[in-house]
Amino acid sequence: MSRVAIYGGGGSPYNHAAILAQAGHEVRFVFPVDVLAGALESFDAFVMPGGAYLAMQGQLDPLGVEGCRAIRQYVEAGGMYIGSCAGSYDAATVPAKFLELCPAQGELCLLDAEVWNVGESQFGILESPGIGELIAENAAPDHPVMAGMPETFPVTHYNGPFFTGGQVLARVQGRGPRFTPSESFLGGASGDHLVDRASAAGVANIVVGDRGRGRVVLFGSHPEFGSSLSLEDTALSARMLTNAVAWQLDESGRPDRPHREVFTDQPLDSVLVDSDRAGIEPLVARITERCARLRDRTPESWLDDGAAMSMFGESPRAIWTAALDEIPGLAAEAASAAATMPADLLSFRSPAEWAVDAGYLGVHPLLEVVDRQLADAETNWRDGGPGDVTDPYDHMLESPYHLVAGSYLAAVGGAASAALLSRMPNQELASI
Repeated sequence: MSRVAIYGGGGSPYNHAAILAQAGHEVRFVFPVDVLAGALESFDAFVMPGGAYLAMQGQLDPLGVEGCRAIRQYVEAGGMYIGSCAGSYDAATVPAKFLELCPAQGELCLLDAEVWNVGESQFGILESPGIGELIAENAAPDHPVMAGMPETFPVTHYNGPFFTGGQVLARVQGRGPRFTPSESFLGGASGDHLVDRASAAGVANIVVGDRGRGRVVLFGSHPEFGSSLSLEDTALSARMLTNAVAWQLDESGRPDRPHREVFTDQPLDSVLVDSDRAGIEPLVARITERCARLRDRTPESWLDDGAAMSMFGESPRAIWTAALDEIPGLAAEAASAAATMPADLLSFRSPAEWAVDAGYLGVHPLLEVVDRQLADAETNWRDGGPGDVTDPYDHMLESPYHLVAGSYLAAVGGAASAALLSRMPNQELASI
């Protein structure tokens, strides 16, 4: 068993945490304050997940130059860095323009793997290939990270980077039937799709390499995500995550590491925890009622093709419907474990002054976010639709579609994240 630190200071860390905890590893959520205090020396591997609303900058800006340098030095001293999507971009060789926006990334550049899909977009200096299941080609079947992976395999891709350079483990072979190219997010078709150009060029979506005495694994795609709309199911691609940690243990010699407490080890107010346990069932009931009311609005023009975003090969109306069908069950699953759940997994809230871009929250505050997003969706629904939509992520923080179903940061993603926390083994994961 290893000790794995998962970054909770920006992005969506829940799928990684559930997969690695279920595989028997000891998992802790860490924040910039922990990184700056040297806590990473306690861990065999450090995971940087996919990003949130501010993508890479939302993860790197709170770390700053010193935090990014601390991660690099941890890897150089023998640790492992695992990045997914935005987390892989954070440690790759990035365009000069991104360094102008986020100078701290220069301290975290761990591999000579250059980001291939450079361009201006909502995500910064990154052009999205699309969202859904890519078909990847196993380019290094003998590498430990690829153990047990077939010649080709599906993996969920969510706007993230492709690479040239580094040691290539997987290349983009093509798109599966459940993939929506970015050019088709608002419907229609283009004769020139970025994802198809990537396939023709043989660019990579998974690369690895050494940095000092440590190892780096960059997943431009999301091996931690499943293939359902809520993404909380476990796909074959998750094997690469557990393989990566096993590779680190084998190569590092499993050194004894000093114990360092992290922020989430601090005890929580028992009154707050008791209140959360008592209040979770009424919270789920309210979520369920809101979903039922929103479900009645499915025929309205807000969800027409071109008015909202397509992904996973599905229309916005189909995505909306599926999300509202799934949210109550996921929330109820999370609530069913509340009575025996460790306090930190139930009730952790990061300090308000941190202004975290999503990141780690416990089950109850996650469901509070879901409830608020559904309430905002009801409030923001205007008759006649949203008006002209020129970018698929227009009104991302206000649109009922984006609040409910339009990403893994929407209500469906929050409910899925709460369910994932409830599936983690009942061990002291982030509290002592």
